[in-house]
Amino acid sequence: MGVPVTVNVYDLHDNSWIYWCGIGIFHSGIEVYGVEYAYGGHEYDMSGVFATNPRDAPGPVVWRESIVVGETDMNAQEVQEVVQQLGNDYRGNAYHLLERNCNHFSDELAFKLTGNHAPPWINRLAGLAIMLHCLLPPSWVPPLTPPTAKMLEAERGVEERQNLLQDSNMRERSSESVH
Repeated sequence: MGVPVTVNVYDLHDNSWIYWCGIGIFHSGIEVYGVEYAYGGHEYDMSGVFATNPRDAPGPVVWRESIVVGETDMNAQEVQEVVQQLGNDYRGNAYHLLERNCNHFSDELAFKLTGNHAPPWINRLAGLAIMLHCLLPPSWVPPLTPPTAKMLEAERGVEERQNLLQDSNMRERSSESVH
């Protein structure tokens, strides 16, 4: 029997009147094994994926509901590995309000863990806004910046430093267990 995978949905804005129209401004995260994983933007070229206590997302959000999207047969370590892999794709500086947001992350993680997608209504407003992109102020929706050679080189350097740190930590743990 699998472990439940839940999408926790939060209101980012008072959605009381538009929620019943099937749209809203939502944040979401995926809860599994007592941890909630979500994605947010920042200015750095490193993972934007973070973990919180379930139904305790940071920022000015209000929990709306939790929806079980399925079950996973993965153990906690395997789930963590999937989350880390997604963190390589969901960089903080790649966040885009319409094209790569927390709801895209939740949908992809839900699918990787269960084979089921998150409910489409949690990101419906972004889809509508893409169709109406020309009506939004440009400052609300900056264009996605394709990675430059310099950005990719810097990313490789960060990954190499992270690998060295992990190797160092493993050596420390193994030397502690010998003594």
